[in-house]
Order: sequence, then C-alpha cells, then structure tokens
Amino acid sequence: MKSNENGWQSNNKVEGCCEIPNITESNGFYVCMNCGATHSRIIDDSPRRAYTQEEIKKRKITERVLSPIGPRTIIRGNKDAQGNLLNPKYKTKFYRLAKIHRSLITSFERNLWTALPSLHTIQKKIGLPERVAKDALRIYTEAVKKKLTMGRSIDTLLCAAIFCAIRINGIPHALKEITENAQVSEKKVIKNYQLILLKVLPELNLKVKHFDSVDYINKFNDQLGLSMKCRNSAIELINKAKSKGFVPSGKDPKGIASAALYMISKKYNENRTQREICECADITEVTLRLRVKEISQFLEKE
Repeated sequence: MKSNENGWQSNNKVEGCCEIPNITESNGFYVCMNCGATHSRIIDDSPRRAYTQEEIKKRKITERVLSPIGPRTIIRGNKDAQGNLLNPKYKTKFYRLAKIHRSLITSFERNLWTALPSLHTIQKKIGLPERVAKDALRIYTEAVKKKLTMGRSIDTLLCAAIFCAIRINGIPHALKEITENAQVSEKKVIKNYQLILLKVLPELNLKVKHFDSVDYINKFNDQLGLSMKCRNSAIELINKAKSKGFVPSGKDPKGIASAALYMISKKYNENRTQREICECADITEVTLRLRVKEISQFLEKE
C-alpha cells in the first residue's frame, strides 16, 4: 500500500483510472490529474483547535462589518487581509485613511447606528412583529432626515416612532410598555409622538388607527387567562350597552374593556380580582368601578 504526500493511498484506486495516477486534492476530493478520475473524499481527521480565553474574548468584542442599514467599511488595525503585519510605511498610510474615513461618516449614519440596537432590544422585550419594527425604522429614518433629532433624545424619538408603528398596524400595546423597557419619560415620548403625527406621517401617507374597547378585550382576555366564552360575552355586553345609549367616546377604551371582562368573569365563575385586571390594563381601581357602574346602568334599561 503506497501513499503520496497528500495522504492518498494506492489501495483506494478506482476503476477507470490510469496505471500511474497523479493524485492531488481538489474541492474536497482526491483527483487524478492525468485522467480526471475521482477517487475518494478528503476526510480531515486533525484535532480540533482549542482557542484560548483571550482569543474568545477578542472575537466577541470585534465590531461587526455588516450592519442592518447596509455594509460598513472598517479601516483599522495593523494587519492586512491575510493577517500579515503591515510595514511602517503602509501602517502610517492606513492610519491616515482610517482618520479620513471616520470624518466622512455622516451624522445620519451615526444616528441610525445608535438607534438600531435600541430598536431591536425593545422589539424583543415587548414581542413586536417584524413588520412593525420595519415601519418604526422607516418612520424614525424619515424623522432623522427632517432633522427632528435636533435637541431631542434619540431614545424618546425612537419610542415615539415605535408607538406610531404599533398604532398604524393596529396592535394594542400600551405606551407604558415601551417607555418602561426603554427607560424614558412618557411625557417626552408623547410630545415626540405628536410631532411625528404632524411632520412625518403625512409625508409617508400613513395614518394611525384609534383603538376601541374590543381591540383591548382580545389582549386582556389572553393576559388574564380567561376563556373564549368570556371574550365573546364581553364583546356582546359592550355592543348591547352601546345599543341602549352608552357612549364610549371620551372614555379610555382600556377602562371599558376591563369593566366588561370583570363583569363577565364574575358571571361565568372565572373570577379575577379588581387589582389583577387593573394591573393588566394599567388603570386605577376607581376607573374600573366607575365604568362598571356606567355600563350596568345602561344594561338595566329596558
């Protein structure tokens, strides 16, 4: 049994190959260069390389070359593409190129590189669909182009863009969920939200959807673990109260939805305390009792 310098053994010879094969490695196979016959696959049985803790840490903190807003060129370091050290002449040259490159990056790009990680973090924490995140990025990008970030926090303007995207797509997330995860002021986010409504959404031909109590019933019903029977009956209860003269305009739809679910849960022995429902809906117990009283008055009418 003979083997060449590539590790191929003569007993692996296949039919159709020439008498004196010239074996070489090509695309993961042992191939005869005289006749082109393929002999066998190349199996790498070398031991796996173990990285040191210093190498692992260095790989983790390395900046990504690609970002979600497009490719970014990075000019830095003292090695070329093959990992060879640069000589002093080229090291000075690339240092100057890196300095010029950093000065050419616009404030628009820097702003987006700061905002994108925050957007992805909030998206994961509150479970936003991908389409909502894309709409939020689109709205925020337009706001940056209009220089609305001047004198405003990136995080508050980003939260306002996310809240706009949520309202546009008809997903009943409360503003408090966003501000708590982003750790920003709710009042400042509302001001930025109003600014986006006036100056950004008309340019993009987008309109926000105003939620009613039925939209919140679906959300609260799932969070409270109530049955579909409770959910359907709560919607029927609200529609029945409206038909008898109950006017929901001017009232927080979350309070109306919470009151309906509270009344129905008691009816079907799926009792939930007032505190549980109020914490879920982010309302006070006084508001809940007031809405229950108002709805009950209209249901008692003949």
